[in-house]
Parts: sequence; structure tokens; C-alpha cells
Amino acid sequence: MKTVLFVPGFMEDLTSRNYQKTIKAIEEKGYKVKFVPIKWKRTTINDWVEELEKEYLKYDPKNVILAGFSYGSMTAFISATKKNPSELWLFSLSPYFSDDMSKMKKLWLKYIGKHRDVAFSKLDFNKLAIKIKCKTLIFIGEAEMKKYPLMETRTKIAHQKIKNNQVIIVPNCKHDVTDERYITSIKENI
Repeated sequence: MKTVLFVPGFMEDLTSRNYQKTIKAIEEKGYKVKFVPIKWKRTTINDWVEELEKEYLKYDPKNVILAGFSYGSMTAFISATKKNPSELWLFSLSPYFSDDMSKMKKLWLKYIGKHRDVAFSKLDFNKLAIKIKCKTLIFIGEAEMKKYPLMETRTKIAHQKIKNNQVIIVPNCKHDVTDERYITSIKENI
């Protein structure tokens, strides 16, 4: 049985939204799920990846699927470049890589803070993407693509740059991995 290491969205924990519903859906498909809590405050993506990797070390990568939502998907993505998992599931991949940062709204940059901005600015998506060797599923909500054009662009670039991938557009869905439509798409595609 493969284990899914699941990283939540920014500033979220298991109770922030109904992650249990998403986890249950994945488990119903025959996977074991380990929710990986992240210490978000006063940390950057480098710290988040380190936290995921501490958990990841407990497993054989051949039996692990790395999954994450939003910033959690960035965390899973970066971890997958270091030690190749069985699969990688990117739920609403955030567009905070070096080539995205100049397109960010000033308000968003202020919200994430200077240290995170600097850390994100060092992430070259193209150089990282060529290190991904596993099957990758890239999910994005149809409504979130419209609301956040940078996410749509990041998804298209990921589709072009990651070798073995599939993009799944979740119909009429916003930025919410616990939405029933998102869960249905997950169940249909994993």
C-alpha cells in the first residue's frame, strides 16, 4: 500500500478546512494518508520542505506519493526534486517561483513577507522541473484559473516542463481542495 504524504495550504492545519473529507476520499481509493503539519509562522519554503523531508525519511520513496495543496503543493514539488517519489500530486500549485515574483501584486508580496519573497525568488521552476522523474498529476480549479491568471500560467508551464504529467481541470471549482467537485476529480484521477 502506498502512503500519501499530504501537505496543507498556507497557514492551515488539519482543522482549517475539511481536510478529513479529502483524506478519506484518497484512503477510499486504497492509499494510506499521512497529513504533514507545517509550522508556517516565521518560516519560509526552505523550512517547509525540511519539515516534509523529516517525515519523508521514514518511508521508501518507491512507496510514497507526495501531495500538497497550494503552498503545500510547492513544498511537495520541491521535495520531489530531491528524492523522487512514486508519484507527485499537485493540488492548485501556487505561482511563487522566481519567474512569477515580478508579476505578483504588491499586496500579495507584502502579505507573504520579505523572507518568504526572497526564498521564493530563488526557486527556478525550469531547473527544478527537469528533476521530476515520477508521474505527476496537476489539479487546478476552473474558477481559480479565472480568478488567479498566474495560477493558470504556472499550471501551463508545469505541464510543459514536467515530463510525465497530466493536468486535471476541476469544473466550476475555486481554490479549495476540500470542495466536493475537487474531491470527485481526485477520486476519478488517482
